[in-house]
Amino acid sequence: METGSFVPYLMAIILVASVMTISLRKNKLSAFPVINASKNEYLMSGRAMLARGLKEFGGKPFRVNTGLGGGVIILDHSVMPEVRNDARFDSTKFLLQYWQAGIPGFEPYIALGTEILHNVIKWNLTPSGIAKLNKPLSDEANAALSDILTDNEEWHEVLLGDVIIRIVARVSSVIFLGPELCRNPDWLKITVNYTNKATNAAKVLRRWPVFLYRTIHWFLPECREVRTMLVEARQIIAPILEKRRVQKTADPSLEYHDALYWYETAAKRMGVEYDPADQQLALSISAILTSNDLMSQSIMDLCKSPEMFEPLRNEIWSVLGDGQWRSTSLYNTKLLDSVLKETLRLKPVAAVGLGRRVMEDVRLKDGTVLPQDSGIAVNAEKMWDPEIYENPRTYDGYRFLRLREASEQGEKTSQLVSTSPEHLGFGLGIHACPGRFFGANTVKLVMCHLLLK
Repeated sequence: METGSFVPYLMAIILVASVMTISLRKNKLSAFPVINASKNEYLMSGRAMLARGLKEFGGKPFRVNTGLGGGVIILDHSVMPEVRNDARFDSTKFLLQYWQAGIPGFEPYIALGTEILHNVIKWNLTPSGIAKLNKPLSDEANAALSDILTDNEEWHEVLLGDVIIRIVARVSSVIFLGPELCRNPDWLKITVNYTNKATNAAKVLRRWPVFLYRTIHWFLPECREVRTMLVEARQIIAPILEKRRVQKTADPSLEYHDALYWYETAAKRMGVEYDPADQQLALSISAILTSNDLMSQSIMDLCKSPEMFEPLRNEIWSVLGDGQWRSTSLYNTKLLDSVLKETLRLKPVAAVGLGRRVMEDVRLKDGTVLPQDSGIAVNAEKMWDPEIYENPRTYDGYRFLRLREASEQGEKTSQLVSTSPEHLGFGLGIHACPGRFFGANTVKLVMCHLLLK
């Protein structure tokens, strides 16, 4: 019998095996009731839907229909000790399914999970390393506020969300891209708009069946737009990087203090290649996700509590002393730190924490079996638990300052960048946000300038 005659049989076997695998996975997932019939409810009112699920199922696992695979299994917070550091649960692969991994235009989201990005952060944006960046961050924050908000002393209206995202993009870019590009209007336009455009494109794509993604994205205007933005980003970065490489060849001792240089160094150290535009946009996404929402919400919370302004200003002046930012300056803005952590507690970026993809079948201690390739998340209700926080739904800017002053343990667990099962603002365990130290410093510096002006 000719080899080719086996092909139809082989394809049939593969098809049957695939159908059986999918059916088996669906059978395993059927143990978890679904809270929403339509994925549109998840896309339009996810937070309210989650609250309904927590109330309806009372701590028992349930599923959210996200339009992708079997959706996400929402687990009770009591499983956090089992999930937080278990390598069988992968946060990067969980995120990639929502950002259309493998679809052109979404490459920066794949870059978020790359080893080189994590090494650049781990090797350069450590607490000690970040202290050296305070001066350029502060200088750029000052310039950005002047340019974006203007020095006009008359009252004038601004769109808060628009203003803050432009400030964050500008200030973080001085560290990510250096002086050549941090004020480049074309680059800043891309960094400001890419996250929102990509989020919208992902939502539009999810309206279609998954098996059509790799074809239909070519015809969707929203997906075409993010592809164009990525091409433009590469065109902006390429000549700067080439110029630097020529200068480095001529003078090997030449160093820069920005992520463009850190990536070049990391790539050589690791022996890998990388796409500079993808990686830079990944850093921008991280900065915007970490900083934009927190800063905007903090400003709104302070506007509702105007009695906080004077104590905050007094604290900033007291740590500045002669007006110079030292390594300990931001650490000692403990009231500001408390204010920001309280805002993050009341309104975190996500209503759930510890989003993970299950890499193999896992049986939890209570007997719950989490199927391989399913998505899971843990409810974040501990952040609003009256047994942990007094008047948990009420804003209290001094809350975490009191906790820091109360005990040595409180000093460790009540800082903005600290993670704990009671505060999932920056995640928990081995997949806690690695860029939170840089993000916290950036937010604090900009807030200091805003408050003093």
